[in-house]
Formats: sequence, structure tokens, C-alpha cells
Amino acid sequence: MLPPSDETRFIEALTRHQPALEAFCHANRQDAREVLQATCVKLWQKSVDWDPDTEFLPWAFTVARFTILSHYRDQKRDRLVFDEDVIQAMAGDTEEAASAFDERREALALCFGKLDQLAKTLLHDHYTVSQSLREIAKASGRSLSAVKMNLLRIRQQLSACIEREMRTNP
Repeated sequence: MLPPSDETRFIEALTRHQPALEAFCHANRQDAREVLQATCVKLWQKSVDWDPDTEFLPWAFTVARFTILSHYRDQKRDRLVFDEDVIQAMAGDTEEAASAFDERREALALCFGKLDQLAKTLLHDHYTVSQSLREIAKASGRSLSAVKMNLLRIRQQLSACIEREMRTNP
């Protein structure tokens, strides 16, 4: 069992990096929720092996990779199952992409903050409240095509901003 202070640091690290772990598991398996849950359980079981003075995510990715491989071995009876060498080949790219997940999310938050209120409202209504573009157009008195074009421009603006942030803050 971890000492209480290290246990707290472990829980904080696991919570902070769970989105990246989820992205890693999703890229490797269709039943990612099950694999993510198994990975979190395995991480908790192995928490005493984690050195709080080291990076959490590389260690967690290693545990996740072995959990995924174990899951594949258990699912051999499925019709579509990748060989272990395919999983290993995909793991490097997936780990790199998932590692960048937190940085991209931080860049998105920064870029979102730079948007004007109208753009924030449109994104909120469409992506958080799940209003259709037709509903947004009707409520705002604008045409559907105008709302679509506005949303496209906002997404392009966010994408360009995120890429700039990622280049300037690697």
C-alpha cells in the first residue's frame, strides 16, 4: 500500500491523465470503456510500483499496453482480433498521440477563451446543449447555411489557434 501522501499524488495523476489514457485505449480497442476500466483497476493494483517522482503517463501507458494485450489474448475467440505485433506497432503512435492529448486540450481551452461571446454561445449550444444547427438558426433568426458557415469558421479558427499554440509551446 502507498503512503497516504503518495496515494493522493497517484489519484491526482490518474485523474489528470485519465482522458489521455482513454484516448490511448480507444485507439487500440473498440470496447475501450471496458479496457479503460480494467487499466484503471490494474493501475490501482500496481500503484505501489509507481515512483511519484517520475512521470505518471509513460508508466500508465505501459500498464495500459499490457492490459490491452491481455484483453486481446482473452478475446481470441472474436472474429476480428489483431495480432500482438500489430498492437505493438500501433502502440507507439497511439502513445504519442495520447500524450499530446492533454497539451491539445489546454491549447483548446486557451483558444476558446480568445473567442468572442457569440462564437462561444454557438459552440455551447451546439456541442454542450446538443441543439441542432436548424434549432440554432431558428432561435437566432439566421439562415441554416449562415449558422453552418459560422460554425465552420469557428472550428477552423480554433484548429489554427491550437496548431499555433502547439508549435509555440511544445
